[in-house]
Amino acid sequence: MSKNYISKEEAINQLYATIKTKFEQDGVLQEVRCMLQTKMVAMMKGKNDGQTTLLGRKLPDLSKLSASSSLPTSSEIDDTEQRQDPRLKMMQQLIMEYFHWHGFHYTAEMFAQESGTENVRPSRQQLERAVGPFEHKSLPILLELVAELMEKNQP
Repeated sequence: MSKNYISKEEAINQLYATIKTKFEQDGVLQEVRCMLQTKMVAMMKGKNDGQTTLLGRKLPDLSKLSASSSLPTSSEIDDTEQRQDPRLKMMQQLIMEYFHWHGFHYTAEMFAQESGTENVRPSRQQLERAVGPFEHKSLPILLELVAELMEKNQP
């Protein structure tokens, strides 16, 4: 009578594989990956402590800039224009509404981190006041806009 025993290493590997499979099925691994990516982007942008980037470089104190300081670079001008441009803000809100409607919560989190917006679903009423009402209230406005443009361009 021989008994089938598995080694301790094999048992650990089987346990690891089972846990990994369960975490993948439940979405836990995807959530952890997204959280890590979000934290890494925040650290690289210096948002971890508000003072230094991941590389240890001090962030410039833009509040100390005055009219007598050197002229801003074109990228600084572009960045300022993007933050102030209401079209960009509207586009970000439409994208955020689409992500939340589709259930792309991790994508929305990363988008919010990279774009500097809040990870909240915008109010449908607020968006409709800006771009007009749409027939299908169950669909995101961005999808409605794209469908409308496609219909107009059909021969």
